[in-house]
Amino acid sequence: MKNKKAVSPIVATVLLVMIVIILAIIILVWMQGFIKESLTKEIADKEKIVEQYCAEVGISPFINDDNTFGFRNTGNVPVYSIELKLTDGGSSDIIKIGPNPEDGGMVNPGFSTIIKDVNDIEGDGDNLFDYTLHEKIEIIPVLLGKTKKGGTRQFTCPEINAVVV
Repeated sequence: MKNKKAVSPIVATVLLVMIVIILAIIILVWMQGFIKESLTKEIADKEKIVEQYCAEVGISPFINDDNTFGFRNTGNVPVYSIELKLTDGGSSDIIKIGPNPEDGGMVNPGFSTIIKDVNDIEGDGDNLFDYTLHEKIEIIPVLLGKTKKGGTRQFTCPEINAVVV
């Protein structure tokens, strides 16, 4: 037999360790896309994860004589914006009602708001949203929380916290 040279055991071990480290780094970077950053909110000197405040949101819907509707914030948590889940037939659409430029978008505890036409982007209030056009309407609260880096981000509460109009 001929004398064949192979990779030394030390070089092979170093290569295997480097491949394992590179694969671990790739997997960690890939997994960061699946992990949500935790948002916190501070109310009355109590800081909690935003999702825990969703259970404390109190929304009481009301219907006006002109078939418009709105809600009163009866809880202790300010609502930043809302999502409307409109159900018709067997399908549903979720429409986000963004913040109102005049009041910063918040519906503070004790205050109420009327849901304006979702197509009324400028917020002038000329067109009002008629609730009778849909079989079922759910109001889902959206809260504003702080990130660990000091920024703010919206958090949509789970649908279990929604209120049916």
